Amino acid sequence: MKVPFVKMHGAGNDFIVIDEFSGQLVAERDKPAFIAKYCRRHYGVGADGVIFVQKSASADARFVFYNPDGSRAEMCGNGIRCFAKYIYDRGLVKKQNMSVDTTAGVKNVEVFLTDGRVSSAKVDMGVPGIEFTAKEIEVSGIINKITSISMGNPHAIVFVDDVDEVDVVAVGRRLRNQNELFPRGTNVHFVQKTKDNDFRIRTYERGVEDETLACGTGICASAVAAVLDELADGSRPIVFHARGGKLVIDLKNDFANTKRVYMTGPAEEVFSGELDI
Repeated sequence: MKVPFVKMHGAGNDFIVIDEFSGQLVAERDKPAFIAKYCRRHYGVGADGVIFVQKSASADARFVFYNPDGSRAEMCGNGIRCFAKYIYDRGLVKKQNMSVDTTAGVKNVEVFLTDGRVSSAKVDMGVPGIEFTAKEIEVSGIINKITSISMGNPHAIVFVDDVDEVDVVAVGRRLRNQNELFPRGTNVHFVQKTKDNDFRIRTYERGVEDETLACGTGICASAVAAVLDELADGSRPIVFHARGGKLVIDLKNDFANTKRVYMTGPAEEVFSGELDI
């Protein structure tokens, strides 16, 4: 059986996109093994995750996301922008303001066009959940002050003087597996302030179990943490430079005076093909 796919990326965070809008192509029981096989770099297509495009009873479309190890993830900020580009450019949902059903709830996405095709998107990422702030955790004899924020999925943020000096994989893996603090594991982000409302970030991503070029939900969580730690002004856009590109975060108040997080960034299509299963 041939399964068509499209390779896409948002700020270097890359995905295999499979269109199940008209019907299932990969059985649910087969999805974890299928994903683990084709996400392997050098041996498969290679990706930081797989997105399935499906119909939704409560929104314009349903975003189903799997980590490259075959586990389900609640949300993916870079992935949902790619998803929005896919469904708009192919006419599945021809709205510049669309609703997307995710495991972390329905997300509203606005797409921006260049020559009639989506070039970037702005996502309402919802209300962040603040787990704890500036908790001290020792890793390899070094005390790390960690702020934990949920964006539908868990994130641990560590502010550092220089992200290039951090062993992202070694330290990130140890923090990710602090099971007493993070029973489901967590994504770990090392953040450096470079100037006013401007940051660099590197990420160890749960499920990928390695450093990735960008993490949209992690950048959203890091913006909230920066405001909580008085490192950023939440009334103005906050810019993050990941290794794969730039994302802009806006924090707003809703009627309950709780901040909502909005993320704007690119979405690009790389190539398409077919997979054998």
